[in-house]
Amino acid sequence: MKAVILIGGKGFRLLPLTSARPKAIVPFLSRPFLATQFELLRGAGIRDIILCLGHLRRRIRPTFGDGSSLGVSLEYAVEPEPLGTGGALGRLRSRLSGPFVCMNGDVLVDLDFRALLETHRGSGAALTLTVTGVEEGAAYGRVRSERREGFRQVVAFAEKTPDPGPADISAGVYVMRPEVLDFIPLRGAASLEHEVFPAVIASELPVAAHRHRGYFRDIGTLGQYRRAHRDLLDGKVRIPGIGAPNPGGVIVETSATVHSRARLVGPAYIGPEAVVREEARIGPYAVLGNRVRVEPFARVEDTILWADTRVSEGAQVSRSVIANRGFIGPEARVRRVVLGEGSTVARSSRIPWRD
Repeated sequence: MKAVILIGGKGFRLLPLTSARPKAIVPFLSRPFLATQFELLRGAGIRDIILCLGHLRRRIRPTFGDGSSLGVSLEYAVEPEPLGTGGALGRLRSRLSGPFVCMNGDVLVDLDFRALLETHRGSGAALTLTVTGVEEGAAYGRVRSERREGFRQVVAFAEKTPDPGPADISAGVYVMRPEVLDFIPLRGAASLEHEVFPAVIASELPVAAHRHRGYFRDIGTLGQYRRAHRDLLDGKVRIPGIGAPNPGGVIVETSATVHSRARLVGPAYIGPEAVVREEARIGPYAVLGNRVRVEPFARVEDTILWADTRVSEGAQVSRSVIANRGFIGPEARVRRVVLGEGSTVARSSRIPWRD
């Protein structure tokens, strides 16, 4: 079975982190986020994956290549212009001859894909939607389903309605038979959520709901991106390929260097080849990406530092996200900011300034 991952969006909600890279390769801990989805699919025996590319597509292929280093086989499909989730999928008609998994590229979910496939096969559905419950459903596609003949039949799908309160929503992971693609226009843009799914539901084709009771988060906003890291460090979600924390609740990659007089306060993550110098304090909820350096007497708390960032001696960073190659000068104080790639904060600066 093949999987299709939709990653063509521009990631406006994650700016400035997505100004120079697509959302799919924004780091999650120290790896591109999409690598997490590859791990979950591979665990279910799904290794043939098509990536639908759009915005900043030239950054994707050099990151993953043919996928062999991650245990998967990757194909690439490029949108010549923005076509929406439906239009992008419709261009793959000739490549999809049997049932396939389709998923959004910005969902973090510990989904049991084998159970999803069992629901799909057992129901005989043309389309199976993964459904999960949330306390506030206004930001998501709401799903209404009813029990019929041994499975839950989806009877309504409404994308991002303003209605407040708890709801069953789409988790952004689907199984489709090829005939679903017939509901996508042959040319132009189309939306799975606004156009295609409602049309399939209104037809005579069966549409099933697969209930997911585990973890779900859309990492497409800055707030959700930070919360996803906190959830992982708190053990609320388990992701294949991530090491176990030490007794203090800190995950330290084997190639990292931590001085014996540094203080690590869990939960926290110290990534590959990161360096933490003497008297530095890391955590709680600090994430140090690849080759990050934290100099003596610096402090990093509730912050995500991307690769090759340096926090200089005596600097303090809290409740922030600093993209690749950031530099925080000596004795600087940085709090509640998001800095794009290559940002520099000068010595003794205060961001934000407080009277």
